[in-house]
Parts: sequence; structure tokens; C-alpha cells
Amino acid sequence: MKVAVNYSTEAEQLIKDSLIDVDVFKCPDFSRELIQRAERTKPCYVHFGLNAGSGQIENVVWTLIKELKNWTQTPYVNVHAVAYSKHYPQFDVLTHEPSHINLVVDAVIRDIEIVADKIGMENVIMENVICRGKGDNMMKSVIDPIVLSEIVRRTGCGFLLDTAHAQMTSICLGLNVKEYISQLPVSSLKELHITGIQKDENGRLRDSMPMTKDDWELASWVLRKIENAEFSKPWVVAMEYGGVGPAFEWRSEENVLAEQVPEFYKMIRLNQN
Repeated sequence: MKVAVNYSTEAEQLIKDSLIDVDVFKCPDFSRELIQRAERTKPCYVHFGLNAGSGQIENVVWTLIKELKNWTQTPYVNVHAVAYSKHYPQFDVLTHEPSHINLVVDAVIRDIEIVADKIGMENVIMENVICRGKGDNMMKSVIDPIVLSEIVRRTGCGFLLDTAHAQMTSICLGLNVKEYISQLPVSSLKELHITGIQKDENGRLRDSMPMTKDDWELASWVLRKIENAEFSKPWVVAMEYGGVGPAFEWRSEENVLAEQVPEFYKMIRLNQN
């Protein structure tokens, strides 16, 4: 397994100063210039902002995605499995109605098949998103392990596990996070994202934050499951802290990266031995 961290100017400088180390940078898909800059320090792979189930996949510029994938040798094109409540106004966000679930599964599969037609199903992975329950914009059905497993089974795509998304979903919906993760299609795990979660000033949980004791414990548990072959081994484990642009620059603190990236790297390497 390779070890990654979100690209940020802070992480770049720390690596140049030999204060932290990773195998690759995880980069967003919106800037060739950013990837060019990052690759002067470390190899990169691209995380794509595609949403399967939104009905927007047909509008994607595939020449750019293929270019970035080939240029960086990114093994998989990721999609986020989504079901926005605005697309299902006739249903409650927490509904378990079979008719709704069928609609969601069909919508996500339809978009995944469009992606697969462009790059091959063996190159597609699907990521779990966050559902916060009542009042949220994401339907509960699309985070249901049975639904996600059915999508993986019917398409043959791989799975991208985001532990922070699973934590936030579990806290908001009153689930046991380890039981929830264990029911996801982890036998098809291809990529793993790990980061901290914390409450904002309004008490709303958000991810891409510094790791806390609970975050480290959950990450270690997932890695043990991989080591014991209970979960498939992903090609990369990414620490999703830091980044570029207004959404991430304020949470790209050098002291956090300097303290937590080495611990993250060591944890993954120890779980491979």
C-alpha cells in the first residue's frame, strides 16, 4: 500500500525540508498547474470530483479525465455514489421504500456504466458519502451497505472507503461505525481515505480535520482488518488533511502535518509487517 497525503504547499515544503514523507500526493482534478508543481516534489495521483447518481456524468469532459489519469498514472477513476433529496422530492430522506431504493440503485449504476464505457469498469471505484439524516440533502438509501454492495455486485466496480464519511454518517444516524463499515463492500476495497472529524462552531461535523484519538483508533482498526485479510488491500491509503483553495487552505497547518503525517506513515507501514 502506498501512503498519500492531500497536496498542499505546507506539505510540499515539509517534504522538501525532510520533516515528513509520503509516497504520493493526492491531488484534485481542477488544475494541471497544481499537479505539475506537486510532481516536482512527489509523484501524484488524481482524485476526481465525479458523482454517480446525479445525472450529470453525461456532461463530463472525458478527454481531460483521461489525460490526467494517464499523465499521473492514476490507477482508478473514482465516483461518489450520491442520491440528492432534491431529485427525490416525493420521498422522505430516511425512506426505506423499495421503489425509491430501486430508483437510486438504477441511477448510480447508470452513471457508473457511462464512466466504465469511457475507461473500463476495472478502472472505476465508488466512494461512500455522508448522510446526516433529517434535513440533509443526501438520501439515506445511498449510504446503505446493502445498496452499495448491490451496486458493486451488479457493476463489478471497486470500492473506495472514506472512514471520516462513515464516522459522520454513523454518528448522525446512530449507527455503530465499525459494524457499519464491516457491512460495506470491503471485499472490493481499492482505495482508503482517512482523516479527522470535528464539530464546527455550529456543532456540525466536518471532515478533513486533524486526527483525534477516536480517529486514530478507527484507522488502526481498519488497517488491522486489511492486514488480517478481512478487508481487501487498497493500492493507496490517503490522509485527507490539508489542501489548496479556500475550502482547505485554512486547515493546512504545518504543525498538524509535521506531527500527524509521520505518525500516519508509521501506522500504515507497521500494519503491513
